[in-house]
Amino acid sequence: MIDLLAWVISIAMIGVSVEVHYRAMTLISDRFIPWGLQRFDARRTLLLAMMALMLGHFAEIGLYGLALHAMSLFPQFGSLAGTFDGKVGDFVYYSAVNYTSLGYGEVYPVGPIRVLAVTECLTGLMMIGWSTSFTYLKMEQLWQARAAKVAGGHAGQDTH
Repeated sequence: MIDLLAWVISIAMIGVSVEVHYRAMTLISDRFIPWGLQRFDARRTLLLAMMALMLGHFAEIGLYGLALHAMSLFPQFGSLAGTFDGKVGDFVYYSAVNYTSLGYGEVYPVGPIRVLAVTECLTGLMMIGWSTSFTYLKMEQLWQARAAKVAGGHAGQDTH
């Protein structure tokens, strides 16, 4: 039964991650980039958009860290072991290493909590890939707008 509950928590965390990421990208795309382009050039706008995407990733990492910590409060789920003190920061650190698939290995999951760890790794790969494709599409839009402006006689200005 506890294994099934670990899977349910993991699936819920996938949904939370997708929602956080979608909302971050929607905010960036619909509000932030148009606002940024009114005030800055394309480079600054893209830099700020990348920072906003990173904040989305940090939020997801933090949420996974909290979920890992919450699960570890119930011994039947297991916990993290290795070079680990059990502080919330340790769970967030492990979450960051896991989300990015860096996998140092000095901290590792033991017990059913492993399901969440594996799910986080796969979700992190998907979210990073999603951010990459989103950034590419936004950059393509910025370059097309810049090319149109240059073709319209505004050569030498780097506004888009």
